[in-house]
Amino acid sequence: MQQEMDGKLKMIVLMAFVLFCSCKKQNNIKNNGKELIVQNINILIDSVEYFDMSKVPRPEKFKNIKIEKITVGLLDSILIEKIDFNKSKKINKTSFLQFNIKDSDLVDFRSDYKINIVKINNYDINILFVRFSNLTINENEASVIVTKVIGISMIKNRYYFKNKKGVWVFIRKELLGMG
Repeated sequence: MQQEMDGKLKMIVLMAFVLFCSCKKQNNIKNNGKELIVQNINILIDSVEYFDMSKVPRPEKFKNIKIEKITVGLLDSILIEKIDFNKSKKINKTSFLQFNIKDSDLVDFRSDYKINIVKINNYDINILFVRFSNLTINENEASVIVTKVIGISMIKNRYYFKNKKGVWVFIRKELLGMG
């Protein structure tokens, strides 16, 4: 009876250890994901001026109409989309990271545009909503989908990164869709 109890106790301790190690690994991966976002925020939130109608020259008869400069509304969470635009890969939701973004993650954001963390996007025509989704990290490579929406206009890109000595280096950007 005592040996049976010792065997069960060993199994429980072993399972707790495995669970602890896997949770620690998941936290390390989430930290890497957050580092990727923080280190590359200016790359991920690029091309804002493409959406800014205040920069477009107006015809002479509309010169007196004031168009306000847009602001950037960054959704506060990394999301998982059900659709993967890379058809060659099967989507595995467990490989995607989810975490929240805070104002402190944006300290390195350099732009002429004001940025705010928002909970939900809407159809305000003066806010460019930016959403990060399907962030995945495998070994030293990572990718994230960035969707920018203003009114009924949008662009969706996948950004690729490589980790070199603890720094996430931008490799390339792939256009997934626009409209």
